[in-house]
Amino acid sequence: MNNKGQITVEYILIVGIIIILFATISHISIIESEKNTILESAQIGTQIGLDKNAYAMYYNDTFNDYMINYPRLTFPLEIKVINVTLLDNGNVQSIQVVLHSNAYLTSNQKEIISSRINYYIRKTISETFNQENNDLYYENCKSNNFKIETKKVKWV
Repeated sequence: MNNKGQITVEYILIVGIIIILFATISHISIIESEKNTILESAQIGTQIGLDKNAYAMYYNDTFNDYMINYPRLTFPLEIKVINVTLLDNGNVQSIQVVLHSNAYLTSNQKEIISSRINYYIRKTISETFNQENNDLYYENCKSNNFKIETKKVKWV
């Protein structure tokens, strides 16, 4: 045995470094897990929004407005999801969706579909993290550690 206490100091240093590494790795894994949950919820919300468009299911007032102004939206449309990405901006996470449709859609029709999809993305994320929202359109979408916003849908 060493009478100068060298073994004890080395032991304390090694244990301290291990504790710091464990805390850092666990924090990073928790943050990455939350980002994965946000992205998965966004993908589910995108699919829900597309399903609503595919079934052409609308409220009565909306249906009547679409019959007059956007009759193409009252019929099912085939829209494919190309990509759903999560853009990291520090405390704000942005979700970007890229869609494609073989059917001709005007810019107004694309905007209507895009806003519906973004609505369901925000709604699904809010429900996933049990966040209460003050507004009707889930604009204050949050997770446990991040504020989440949806970018305008890109069409290719």
